[in-house]
Amino acid sequence: MDDPYRLYLVVRRGAFEDLETGGVLAGAAAVACLERFGADPAHAEAVAAWRARPGKVTLRARGGQWPQVLDLPHALAGDPDGAAVAALPPRRRSERGELLERLQAMSSELEPAPVLGDGEPPAAADGRLTYLVNPALEMSSGKTLAQIAHAATMAAARPDLAGWVAAGCPARVRVPAPVVFAALCGAGGLAAEVQDAGLTEVAPGTVTVLAVAPALRPC
Repeated sequence: MDDPYRLYLVVRRGAFEDLETGGVLAGAAAVACLERFGADPAHAEAVAAWRARPGKVTLRARGGQWPQVLDLPHALAGDPDGAAVAALPPRRRSERGELLERLQAMSSELEPAPVLGDGEPPAAADGRLTYLVNPALEMSSGKTLAQIAHAATMAAARPDLAGWVAAGCPARVRVPAPVVFAALCGAGGLAAEVQDAGLTEVAPGTVTVLAVAPALRPC
């Protein structure tokens, strides 16, 4: 029986209402999780195995469950009493434990991310990474958060973005016009291009999220 490693993202129900807030937090939490637990001998082997097949699941915790989640080993982005996402180190599905088994998959829909304006450059000028969500797809909010987190971990692996990681992974989320997204797919210089394995919601090989590095600031 297939028993893959999964990185679990957990959000507190009602903690935020929009996809951009959730996406930025999910990306930062996932990167912090791999940075922290990849260097931890107790988790390093699982992190390495996960990287070969990087599956992610977004779960929702009720108010009473959230403190229990924070009692587990995790990396947190945001305010634990407000908008936040916790990322738990990778583990096999069979090893996720009673608490994670009780948590529901994130099913509530968040407010859509802002549209990238006509003529607006994809690269932000303020040091933030830009996550571009495929406008042709109808992904659930939980799926989208997981895909953004995947893009963040891919971007964080680039040596030229070490400063971005050290700054806490500042980012924004935008939905570009279809023609803009299509033109960027496969283009050189992207920080990340996420192609989904096709296990849920989209066909295998579908590009779900692109990550564009911040614009270089003039000297």
